[in-house]
Amino acid sequence: MNDKKKLLLIVPTLHQGGQERVVVRSAKILADKFDVTVAIFDDSEIGYDVEGLNIVNLKVPSSELKIFKLINILRRRAKLKNLKKKLQPDIAYSHGGTANIVNCLTTGFGTTWVSIHSYLDVTYTWYNRLYRLKADRIICCSKEIAEVIGGNATVLYNLYDSDEIIAESEKGEPDEPLPEKDEYGIRMRYLMCMGRDDDHKMFWHMIKTFKLIQLSIPEARLLILGSGTYDIYRRMTRRLGIEDFVIFAGMQDNPFKYLKHGEIIWSTSRIEGFPNVLVEGMALGLVPVATNCSSGPAEILLKDGNTQECNEIFEQMEQDKAIDAIYGDYGILTPPMTYEKDLDYAHITEEHFNLASVILSLLRDQDKLDSYKAKAKERAREFGYEPYLKNFLALCEEQGIDK
Repeated sequence: MNDKKKLLLIVPTLHQGGQERVVVRSAKILADKFDVTVAIFDDSEIGYDVEGLNIVNLKVPSSELKIFKLINILRRRAKLKNLKKKLQPDIAYSHGGTANIVNCLTTGFGTTWVSIHSYLDVTYTWYNRLYRLKADRIICCSKEIAEVIGGNATVLYNLYDSDEIIAESEKGEPDEPLPEKDEYGIRMRYLMCMGRDDDHKMFWHMIKTFKLIQLSIPEARLLILGSGTYDIYRRMTRRLGIEDFVIFAGMQDNPFKYLKHGEIIWSTSRIEGFPNVLVEGMALGLVPVATNCSSGPAEILLKDGNTQECNEIFEQMEQDKAIDAIYGDYGILTPPMTYEKDLDYAHITEEHFNLASVILSLLRDQDKLDSYKAKAKERAREFGYEPYLKNFLALCEEQGIDK
């Protein structure tokens, strides 16, 4: 007889993405403790290994037309309600805005948990009103998000398996050759970034800054992984004369075999939740350099890091005319960059010089680089499966759900 508690995980799709990765990993490690079912609305383009998981496709794919968006919510609500009636879950735990909405509209079947994986979701105030009204718990991927939402919000950090990431990185080499040395025998220096072609990633800042880095270290290369065309950024690299030094590798089933060649994992994002790519790069020994965006990096790179407190430190640094960077316990945090999209390739500002100076200083100090590599690996393991499972079960206990 199966006496495990029933856990229903709900996510719109299982395309490659942060929240989807969290759902798949959660389903696998929680299977020993719970009877896990994963409900999705569309099973096209599954980007993860879901072998052995109980996947239920509710067959209500998304639509771009507003009228059909409303109809879809009603259809999804009806289908999810029927599934909940059948399964009688002890916990219905949703991931992503539309999944959260439908989960909140089908309460009455066990405990309702919704999750927030991006700071952008905090801006959707009516969503949050619904969550506070209907959900028993709002699970946030960072302390910053939980503090902003308040009420019944709590923190559950994303989960990572460092050993699995390392093993994946060893499965072959990139399709795009990444030589260890150039034609003169000089060691290549790879800076890595992973993120879709999205304005929130602010790649225009990264490419302008990299131009300055490449002028000082000609053997430096920037590799960007992620979905999208990056057409405007390809044009920018041509105008800056660095098209041969920036590699747009696209979406990869196994990005880790690329990342393993890097020394720095780099982010210039303005909005994140808890950026998976930073921790995944750190698991491979890459040193994280990240802007102190809305949520996430400060909590990863500093012990007990606080986003707002770090911004206050940056404001004081600016007044003191100091080089802006916080050399954290596990990586380097740099100040938030100008939000306004600026594709003028010739407009390189003080903030680009500041960021380039920080990265150049790191690349030129092998002892500091090696020290941060070791600390990064150590930190990544603190977000492993065991701490996640312990914290998940603690949340269950708080809700009166015995495993």
